[in-house]
Amino acid sequence: MAGKVAKDLPYNLDAEKAVLGSALISNDGALNVLASLEESDFYIGKHQLIYRAMSYLKNEAHTVIDAVSVTDQLIIMKEYENIGGADYLKECSDAMVSLGALDFYIHSVKDNSILRKMLLTIRKIDNDYLTKDIKNISDFISQSEDDFKDSIEERRISDFTPVSDIGPRVNDKIKVSSNPDEALNGITTGYRELDKITQGFRPGEVTILAARPAVGKTSLALNVAFKAAIKGRVPVGIFSLEMSNELLFRRLVSAQSGVSLSRINSNSVNDDERLKIVNAIDLISQAKIYIDDTPQAKINDILQKCRRLQQKEPTLGLIVIDYIGLINVPSGRSEQARHEEVRKISAALKGLALELKIPILVLCQISRTAEQRENKVPMLSDLRDSGSIEQDADMVWLLYRGDYYANNTDSNQNKKTPSNPSEYQKKKEIDRELAATIPGDTSYIEVIVAKNRNGQTGNVGLFFVKKFSRFDEPTEEWRNAYKRLKDNSLQ
Repeated sequence: MAGKVAKDLPYNLDAEKAVLGSALISNDGALNVLASLEESDFYIGKHQLIYRAMSYLKNEAHTVIDAVSVTDQLIIMKEYENIGGADYLKECSDAMVSLGALDFYIHSVKDNSILRKMLLTIRKIDNDYLTKDIKNISDFISQSEDDFKDSIEERRISDFTPVSDIGPRVNDKIKVSSNPDEALNGITTGYRELDKITQGFRPGEVTILAARPAVGKTSLALNVAFKAAIKGRVPVGIFSLEMSNELLFRRLVSAQSGVSLSRINSNSVNDDERLKIVNAIDLISQAKIYIDDTPQAKINDILQKCRRLQQKEPTLGLIVIDYIGLINVPSGRSEQARHEEVRKISAALKGLALELKIPILVLCQISRTAEQRENKVPMLSDLRDSGSIEQDADMVWLLYRGDYYANNTDSNQNKKTPSNPSEYQKKKEIDRELAATIPGDTSYIEVIVAKNRNGQTGNVGLFFVKKFSRFDEPTEEWRNAYKRLKDNSLQ
């Protein structure tokens, strides 16, 4: 350590020679080395050349790796003398270790490689700070975080795990329970029928909640977040990029108190309503819900805030992002097409879910194409900006609200009922007939689970009480009546 100078970079000469020597002597050793390391993991230049020759023999020539074949390949590459010829290859061969010890030396080479990349990244960040004109310090920090994260990403790569180790863990998690909430694999959505289909929010999964504007996606997400915090007894983080934290809190108060949001916002409540509001605030305050209302938040800021929140709340159970279309990217990438930005954001959120082992609920707007069809029921293809949203998501929920389109008549369509009504028109008639049975300012909304990578798909009906921003489950009697009416209409 005494001889170390500021410009030194870490490496282990003996370990590099040991892994190359083992690869020269043993075919199994060669396969292990080539599968675990890359050329850049070696610090010594001639070691990189030897590895390059081995890699060519394995991946391009598809031939055996030994001292003779490596010698021939180095001669072809005109690098044989540069690595020290036969004497140095023999020196490496003499440094070989047993297959049982090889992994230790491979990890030593890899760890030193990662540490070098970290140090070089730090030096680059420091040099950029000293020499470049930094116009936006926030963007500089975000880019530096990305660079540093890339430098250590390889360390997260894990080895294979035998099923004999996985089995006991899975067995411990599969429980027989008469309580549906306890039988869930994930965090409850707060709605029993929805839990039956989805099995709740599961760690590492991203769920997309998509709808047209004003259909009710923010209200549903807020109801789900509150129920997850209260019933699931987990901390929840909410990123509200469109609405202030106080407005969100008012919606929660309205939903829990049964006092209309308009009366709360206008401060025109009576004594009884005031008491209900106080009780609702007490209940909501017991939930571990954290709200960030930074407008136009950058994706890297969201990632870092989630990591910090999990450090504060290790049992963090759910992140809600409202909504993906308002997430910003660093200005250096702003010239890219929006679909490419969304692709990066979508991939980053999926990576975050896996990294923190938490579920993430992401809100998304669907395109206007649904309104231009006769059948207004949304489909996966309606997701806006980028197909990567659907691709990265583990679940996709699409909201359909019949009364949203009730007063919107397409000027291209004949207003008279066709002699052979379509399936969608029959559905509209059913919704219209049952709407009269729903009390008050309430809409019937279908949550269409259009994609579920680890479970079933299907539709779940909920009542949206608009004046309270609250979602309720219909009674079993109402569900049965809806099913009978639907079945009769199809006969």
